[in-house]
Amino acid sequence: MRMSAVRMLLLLLVASVTQIQEVTGAASNRHPRQVDTSGISDEKLLCLLLADQQGTDGSECDSVTNKCSCVPFWQCDDPTTTTTDDDGGLLTSVNVRVHGLVCDVPEHVCCENVDLGRTTTVKPYQPRCGVRRRGGVDANFQGFSDRQAQFGEFPWMSAIMTSQVHQGSTALFYTCGGSLIHPEVVLTAAHYVTDKAADQLMVRLGEWNFRETTEPRGYQDFKVRRILLHPMYNPINFIYDVALLFLDGEAVLGPTVDTICLPNAFEDFVGPGCYSSGWGKDIFGDSGRYQQILKAIDLPAVDNLQCQSAMRSTRLGSRFRLHDSFMCAGGEAGKDLCTGDGGSPLVCPMASDPTRYVQAGVVAWGIGCGQAGIPGVYAAVSHAVPWIQEQIMNNFGFDIRF
Repeated sequence: MRMSAVRMLLLLLVASVTQIQEVTGAASNRHPRQVDTSGISDEKLLCLLLADQQGTDGSECDSVTNKCSCVPFWQCDDPTTTTTDDDGGLLTSVNVRVHGLVCDVPEHVCCENVDLGRTTTVKPYQPRCGVRRRGGVDANFQGFSDRQAQFGEFPWMSAIMTSQVHQGSTALFYTCGGSLIHPEVVLTAAHYVTDKAADQLMVRLGEWNFRETTEPRGYQDFKVRRILLHPMYNPINFIYDVALLFLDGEAVLGPTVDTICLPNAFEDFVGPGCYSSGWGKDIFGDSGRYQQILKAIDLPAVDNLQCQSAMRSTRLGSRFRLHDSFMCAGGEAGKDLCTGDGGSPLVCPMASDPTRYVQAGVVAWGIGCGQAGIPGVYAAVSHAVPWIQEQIMNNFGFDIRF
């Protein structure tokens, strides 16, 4: 974005705002005055206008100058870049709303004192399933407006991609979500992989922003050596809609790549505090947009009888019966997962340790997307746990429940 055109637009905005403020002010002061903005950089002026619109004092704009360069946040030595210590190393606070005015990459900041030799600090890591990193890893991004997750917040999240020929060359296309339940096993929805061969799939771990490759900790890509569908999966009514993807290597576990805990067999989940995440579309249909940054939504788990009653009010009709291999979550207007989120995990607080999470569901299907009173339907992981445990034991020889 070049600033000559932006400067003209900003001056028009300033003049317009000034005229409105003065005409609606005292009767003796009806003539608008031209505001002198020559001493303010375009970036800072835009930031101040945004701050005024949002009712803040604009103090966060002090760090925005016309002398800065866009660099990854860990290469910035400005005093305005706040850094604290956390379990995974140094945690830097990055205001997306401010820096995003200048740098269109969320993990970049507008920096005057660039130090290209700086790297992120990594402490020894102790793997532990179900640990959600609420504040993010290495950086805490502030100012997100569309439920974006923090970098590394859900370290079990997996992106499942399909290799396809596009314009004469082979490329990877995002297909669905999944969750890492073992360093070599990803759990996903059967209906997304039932017609795929293992050599068509690639699993990416540690991904966050599909648009960029400048994240402080890189992702890990794995080929799939085997696809295993639940033996009771039915492609007509989608009961037991779960599948296991066996990777061709072992994931290196760390703050941004770790496993999700599995629930107890046939454990029920009801109540608030659950989360689902994914890169799928914001709404169904051609107008929906796939997400560049991982999105996370808090959802309440819904009792199956309540969910069945809600579903009977839809086109499914009064005779609809919700199978025991399903569970439900959501039902709040505008809060749901949509196209492309199939296979993504629904995680809920662990009963014995609410600071950790277990995977309650796998995104399966729904009626509409984000409709009030109509929950989304998930494959109930607890009903598949005995089978999952058996496959893990047969292939790796140890238990992964906790």
